[in-house]
Amino acid sequence: MHNKSGLNILFPYMRPYRNLLLLGTVFALIGAAASAFSPTWLGWGVDALTKDVTSSSLLIYALGMVVLACIVAFFRYKLRMLTGEIAAGITYRMSQDMFHRLLLFDKETRQQYGTGDLLSRGTSDFIYIWRFYSAGFQMAAHALFLLLIGCGLMAFTSPLLAGLVVTVLIISIAIQVRLGRVLERSFVLVQQEIAKLSAFAQEHLNAARMLTAYVQEEAVVSAFRDVNHGYVQRNLRFVVASSAISPIPSLVVRMAAAVVVYMGGMMIIGNQLTIGQYVQFIVYLGLLNSGAQQITDAFTRLQQGNAAAARIGEVLHRWPKIADSDKARNAKLSGNVRFENVGVWAEDQGRWALREIDLEVPAGTTLGIVGPTGSGKSMLISLLGRIHDPDEGRILIDGHDLRDLKLATLREAVVYVPQESLLFTMPLRDNIALGVPETPLQRIYRAMDQSRLSKDLSQLPKGLDSMVGERGTTLSGGQKQRTAIARALVRDPKVLLLDDALASIDMKTASEILRELRQSRTQRTCVIVTQRLAAVQDADQIVVLDHGKIIESGNHESLMARNGSYAEMYQREMMQAEEEKSHVAG
Repeated sequence: MHNKSGLNILFPYMRPYRNLLLLGTVFALIGAAASAFSPTWLGWGVDALTKDVTSSSLLIYALGMVVLACIVAFFRYKLRMLTGEIAAGITYRMSQDMFHRLLLFDKETRQQYGTGDLLSRGTSDFIYIWRFYSAGFQMAAHALFLLLIGCGLMAFTSPLLAGLVVTVLIISIAIQVRLGRVLERSFVLVQQEIAKLSAFAQEHLNAARMLTAYVQEEAVVSAFRDVNHGYVQRNLRFVVASSAISPIPSLVVRMAAAVVVYMGGMMIIGNQLTIGQYVQFIVYLGLLNSGAQQITDAFTRLQQGNAAAARIGEVLHRWPKIADSDKARNAKLSGNVRFENVGVWAEDQGRWALREIDLEVPAGTTLGIVGPTGSGKSMLISLLGRIHDPDEGRILIDGHDLRDLKLATLREAVVYVPQESLLFTMPLRDNIALGVPETPLQRIYRAMDQSRLSKDLSQLPKGLDSMVGERGTTLSGGQKQRTAIARALVRDPKVLLLDDALASIDMKTASEILRELRQSRTQRTCVIVTQRLAAVQDADQIVVLDHGKIIESGNHESLMARNGSYAEMYQREMMQAEEEKSHVAG
């Protein structure tokens, strides 16, 4: 976990706004000066009543109060607008950086945090950073100048009373700072509970159909109640701690007011203080009470913003495992792939997921990867797109170690299509041309023909402009997989990786897609992971994996002649197909 202070995370984002922050400080100074001078002006007006005062003089004092109030209102408004602009700019840049970092995270890193936790950091935490800049900064700046100028003006009137008030305020602020550390720790725990709540809701909403099918609604509601109860209890503790701190400034100032009333009265009796100056001190106490309260609120927001920034900073400073090395370079690739003694250690399982993989796939050929569940097929294919890196050995493409190539170069040449196709809430056209928005329409139609998605175009209400629902809910499983294949083909990759990407497509359509890929593969290397051996029987090379090792390799004919594991799996598949036909016929 990254322990860097949240303020240290925020400082680099504040640098571009140094001039605006300086201007905001000037606005706060002018507004606070006008506010702090108001009691002094009022005191002069009261003292004028004890002398020979004219109505025109009283009018001047009254207008002066109005002018001071207008100055305060104007500069407070300007300060609020300015801090809002700063808050928007900083949170925008931070959110952009965080989202970009999340896109670079490997699967293991994302799983360590959890989707709900990352959603919490990317939503509610940014709200507290926004509040710190938009309201916390302007409150703190205005209140600080108000206290300093107000205490200075009081000192000119009566150093004794001013010294008393300043001492009390220093004690009050010191207590708040001390107790504020408790607030920060409590707030972090609240944010962690929000993350748990968000993770629970996200996970169970995604599984809503399954939960309904298994009649688990009441059980889930009960579980949600428990998670929600944990959040409520943690939040109540934070509120109690915050509520215990917030009255302190007001209490201290009221105690000081009692002393000022008594001592000020005694000083008036002794002709050491005028009535106007006495009124001035009483009004100052109200202003300082307001200023101290604003300092408290700003300090609370500072603690919340600091904790939120630290949580976001933990993500921003978490560098992904898969990243460009210092010597990474661009290269023109044609698609010749070679594995040299490749091994991958599965830390969570305490075993080798792959071991001693030696394999060569010439450019323009097709490799089929088959084997039982858990044999390492998906892991093997994911290495080619650098979704994972090997723990031993190396993988070369056209003689270049994958780790020596820039990720952008590699992933432009190597396109990976997983079994679970992820589509977005946007038109079908944009889903297919994702990442290459300027793709000509002719190229999109060509990719749809190759993936056999064009056969379903007439079923969609608006054709290519039909809106695809969240995660592709408006499409069938087969249509989603064919859309994902079309998305890959529209990029015209040098290496196409299909990780069981034909599983939800009927065998006839899958055969057509594979035949289309073979006919246009002269410039493309295809690597196909599948549970259907019929899908790879025409591949140039087939490897059989078991317990992370290649136990057989060759083409379909040679593997069948060997009468080993491949032949056994193929015969079993043919028998199952015959049984299904007999069942349908019966």
